[in-house]
Amino acid sequence: MFPLLLYDKGIDILNLLDYILLPFLTIGIIFVFNNIKKKRYRDSLVAQYFIPALVFRLIGTFLTACLYQYYYGYGDTTWYYIGASDIAKAFFNKGFSVGMEMLIYPYDLYSPAAKESITYVFFFTNDSMLTVVKTGALFSMLTLGSFIGASFGLTLISFIGMWMFYRVMQDLYPHLHRQLAYAILFVPSVCFWGTGLMKDPLSLGGVGMFVYGLYFLFYKTGQRGLLLPIIALIIGLYYSIVVKAYVAVAVVPAAVVWLSLLYKNKIKNKIFRALSVPFLLAVGLGFGAIALQQVSKSFKLEDIALEAAKTQWWIALNTEQFGGTGYSLGVFEPTTAGMLKKAPEAINVALFRPYPWESKKIIVIPSALEAVFTLFFTLFVFFKVGLFRTIRELFADPTVLFCLIFALIFAFAVGFTSMNFGALARYKIPALPFYFSALVILLDAKNRKATIAAFNKGNSTDDKQIISKELSSFPLQ
Repeated sequence: MFPLLLYDKGIDILNLLDYILLPFLTIGIIFVFNNIKKKRYRDSLVAQYFIPALVFRLIGTFLTACLYQYYYGYGDTTWYYIGASDIAKAFFNKGFSVGMEMLIYPYDLYSPAAKESITYVFFFTNDSMLTVVKTGALFSMLTLGSFIGASFGLTLISFIGMWMFYRVMQDLYPHLHRQLAYAILFVPSVCFWGTGLMKDPLSLGGVGMFVYGLYFLFYKTGQRGLLLPIIALIIGLYYSIVVKAYVAVAVVPAAVVWLSLLYKNKIKNKIFRALSVPFLLAVGLGFGAIALQQVSKSFKLEDIALEAAKTQWWIALNTEQFGGTGYSLGVFEPTTAGMLKKAPEAINVALFRPYPWESKKIIVIPSALEAVFTLFFTLFVFFKVGLFRTIRELFADPTVLFCLIFALIFAFAVGFTSMNFGALARYKIPALPFYFSALVILLDAKNRKATIAAFNKGNSTDDKQIISKELSSFPLQ
């Protein structure tokens, strides 16, 4: 008898099996990744962040599960788990062929036996939801049908993706390894909401893998081999497009432009390098436009604007009657032009709200504190670097431009459509590592040469040798 059936309690996601497996899974995951660290990062400065970043996310996974179990009582993760359990039970109750059918094929190709195994059909007819269900089922079956096993599995995908993004940024700015670690690996909301059996860990991991694959396959070709970047690019694109298409809409054009502009640093002749910028930018924008067109075929901006207007009306009514955590962007026309006019307000709400006085529920307080930090850090960087230096750095450093383009487009998208601070806390997390990375790089830009000199002076000879090759190729502005 499949062990999950012994603990089936309706919508409960944490039960005796999960608490029994929790310490063993935690120790096992740390043991495996610690061995990976020893083999791959034995003499690397980044090794010190690998396990702490992983543990931070494992803790976030358990806390998120407790939140949905004991505070909310249910959530999207509940229904994903039920769907994952349907697939797991089919393997043991209806045979291997039926289980594999549910795991591999889309719902339209399911046999009657497979369809009979489904509790809630809706989660199998939607491609993005079905991706979460199938991924969760794989990890759940490996851990006796447990919820915590499925949650840890998706968390590992998120962690691997963000670690890959960190490795790209650290390759570009090796002297900022610590600052970038904080910006990418240890953002509290990312380590909390970017975990568990949800869409968010997959989209977060996907965007990190995509950037890694693109960078090491087309720019630093061969530095990480070919197989790993190709796999990362394919998986990253799949999760970015299928799970949350607007993630791909934001990152694909920005990344193609970024990669095109990075190539100018490989041109040694200053005149040719300057003349190449318009050409590379045009090529990048052209490919980005094609990618954007292909990715966004499934939806129209007018439809998004109309749905956002309806959602805002409904949430405003619900907040007024039941005291929810909704917010409003004010009256706007449900058109593309009307939507774009709200871009500044939408970006502001995604990055800098809720304000402390808008924290009507205890669950919103951490988001408000992080938003306050983001606002003050942004103002600090802006006034420290200065307006003209910031503008000059945007044109001089393709990576800063890329991070800000993606972060602001993404912040606009989620700020315009969420209309609820609780949902916004989850939806905005892919933007934060990119946004904080851009701020860190901008802050360093003013005294970059002095920073590198101080870094070399304060480290041992061994550490200098480890990064000497990376520093020699670093583009000093």
